[in-house]
Amino acid sequence: MASEADYRLPRTVVPNHYSITLEPDLDAATFAGSVVIDVAVVEATDTVVMNAIDLDIESASVIDADGEQAAEWSLDEESQRLTLQLSSGLVEGAAAVRISFRGVLNDMLRGFYRSTYTDADGNDTTIATTQFEATDARRAFPCWDEPDLKARFSVNLITDEGLMAVSNAAESSREVLDNGKIKVSFATTVLMSTYLVAFIVGELEATDPVDVDGIPLRIIAPPGKLHLADFAIEAGAHALRYFANYYDVPYPGDKLDMVAIPDFAWGAMENLGCITYRETALLLDPNTATQLEMLRVASVIAHEIAHMWFGDLVTMKWWNGIWLNEAFATFAENKSTDAFRPEWMQWLVMGSDRARSQETDALQSTRPIEFPVASPKEADAMFDVLTYEKGSSVLRMLEQYLGEETFRAGVSHYLKTHSFSNTDNEDLWASLESVSDEPVGEIMKTWIFQGGFPAIDVQSTEGGIELRQSQFRFIGEGDTTWQIPVLYSSDAGTGKVLVREEPVEVSVGDNVIVNAGGEGFYRVNYDDALAASVTDRLSDLDAVERMSVVSDSLANLLAAKIEAADFLAVIERLSGEKENDIWAMALGGLGELDRIVSSDDRPALQQFAAELLGGPAAELGWTVADGDSDRTRALRGLMLRGMGNLAQDQETIAQARAVEAADGDVDAEIADAALMITAANGDIADFERFLHLSETASTPQLTVKYLRAAVMVPHPEVPDRIVRMVIDRDIRTQDSFWVLAVLLGHRENGARAWQLITDNWDAVLAAMPPTNAYRMTDLMHLRSEPEVAEAIRAWFADHEIPGADKKVAQKLEQLEVRTRLREREGERLGEALR
Repeated sequence: MASEADYRLPRTVVPNHYSITLEPDLDAATFAGSVVIDVAVVEATDTVVMNAIDLDIESASVIDADGEQAAEWSLDEESQRLTLQLSSGLVEGAAAVRISFRGVLNDMLRGFYRSTYTDADGNDTTIATTQFEATDARRAFPCWDEPDLKARFSVNLITDEGLMAVSNAAESSREVLDNGKIKVSFATTVLMSTYLVAFIVGELEATDPVDVDGIPLRIIAPPGKLHLADFAIEAGAHALRYFANYYDVPYPGDKLDMVAIPDFAWGAMENLGCITYRETALLLDPNTATQLEMLRVASVIAHEIAHMWFGDLVTMKWWNGIWLNEAFATFAENKSTDAFRPEWMQWLVMGSDRARSQETDALQSTRPIEFPVASPKEADAMFDVLTYEKGSSVLRMLEQYLGEETFRAGVSHYLKTHSFSNTDNEDLWASLESVSDEPVGEIMKTWIFQGGFPAIDVQSTEGGIELRQSQFRFIGEGDTTWQIPVLYSSDAGTGKVLVREEPVEVSVGDNVIVNAGGEGFYRVNYDDALAASVTDRLSDLDAVERMSVVSDSLANLLAAKIEAADFLAVIERLSGEKENDIWAMALGGLGELDRIVSSDDRPALQQFAAELLGGPAAELGWTVADGDSDRTRALRGLMLRGMGNLAQDQETIAQARAVEAADGDVDAEIADAALMITAANGDIADFERFLHLSETASTPQLTVKYLRAAVMVPHPEVPDRIVRMVIDRDIRTQDSFWVLAVLLGHRENGARAWQLITDNWDAVLAAMPPTNAYRMTDLMHLRSEPEVAEAIRAWFADHEIPGADKKVAQKLEQLEVRTRLREREGERLGEALR
């Protein structure tokens, strides 16, 4: 079994400064490059070892005090190492490594790759761009590609006249070369890790820079799209100011460009000073965007700008620390977005993310937030819901326990202490302990290094309550324990307690709530009397607390701790609920039941949905009222979708089709609901129309929305068409995985989709970015039909998605949870509904 030592470079020679010159040929999809790396020779040696892969080395030499000597080189593809062998050894001191090389602008959305778009004249246009995290800088230039080997970077890009060149630092000069090419040079960066280097060349446009307290901020995008940049400028300026204040540390770069890339594997990438984004995560028209789409853009921008300090200024020592990098940025994005638009109730939105991570963490196949990482594939495996959503939720729980200002002071102390260096998570815990006098390291060790999470059983006692922990799992039992920071409230006031292995008794008054504020990463199970009290007071609770009650009820249903009828009784209490995120949680549970209820009993479940949603839907109607907030508009859309797709209300379906087909301005939330209802009840003509609308859409969000609508059409031809489009690359590589995920989760077409995917397995895997291939299984657990579920299990017994063994195991266990739900509740649910 490989260990971290097998992949760590020797420290005999380490870099200080890179001077990189690259000349991409956009038409040929190739590049030529050279790099001069100033190094420190720590120990005398006759070899220099660094990282490189997918590069053709043309020459290599080393310069020291004795002059320049040519080096023999060897490239090991397996270890991704380039070794330079010298005839005369190097002594301790300064030296420089000079290498010339060539490479290919690949189509796999990693390293130095090509992205394409169609311009206004219908011409295909290529951009050369980068995505280096975690270990793909080595695909663009030879380097010491490890996060703790920080250096300064001077980038030079040679381009054709008329193209834009962008990198991490501000442009410092440009020179016309003898061949007419333009050499664009950029200022030297601060100390940073290789995975944060970025360079982009292509036909692009930039907004005028906006001064944000001395930092120029720009949006860069393909031509004709800058009219969609205003919202991003506003959100970016807010986040830049917010974090400089929150961290109490100046922004570490000399400028900030935010660049929209047409083909992008992830949502965005936090390259210092040159953040790259998927277009849907940056460009937006507020007049046609839903509140959720605006929230996503604001949140992704805040997440990446949070990284400029937490991740870029202070960086993990090794890839096992990716969790803290990403978890903190996810936590921080919520802080900034909540300050940007308080009316959007960002912490309530986070409740949905918390529940999503708990679904994975309640599995036997979960993993600790932090685990040993050796190979690049293992580093890539860190990017999942447990790193981002569980990690951020645990940090939020800790912040609420310590107090927000105490937590902020600890983070500021951490950044100031470790600026431009590398850390382990213990360094953050030490900073938090220094300002809080709480055993932060002791607490967090139980949350970071062991998988799973607890449930707290709450029993009434004379004068108070007893809190006892157990491990929450969907299937089987667990015996892990945690140190749980618990907040509670009652008529007697609020309090906090650390629940360890032994039960804890707490004195409280009446109307007790455990997990007060709703931010704890645990489930709460009250005894019967307390549970009835909480349910009776559901509308009086804080919104995040109400979300937690509904979330706990749904989780207990999946874990067979309650019956479907009990869950329905809880959500029946939501008739007066005004928060769309709580409704979304409830309707998600109702959708789970809609998947497993028998055909005979499905009309009864639809009637339940109609009675539950009919009143709120009728009250909100199909028109926007004066003074409607963004969230009220979003709630209207959710209620209409529920009536059309869960309740199958024919009047709603007819009205949706009329709205979707009408010309003229329609509120974005209503238009979105009408589209989704029409798609879910559509025919092959709708499928064709939605594909065309996706290709001609005026915004990135509408492009994705119409494509999703096409996938949702229930006509039996749809899965064959969509799978073929993925294989033939008629659907962008960046979208292939989520398109197949939606198709696989489709009620009517999912079984056929699975057959087509397995029939074309190798071609399907080749059509998507390697780091995202596993994401096509995101909704696989919805295939709980016994024969389909068995076929899926049998398939993965003999086939794999490279690098995704753990994630596939989790999806298979989630499938087993739904299969058991179907077996357990299918008939019983019908009886409850009659």
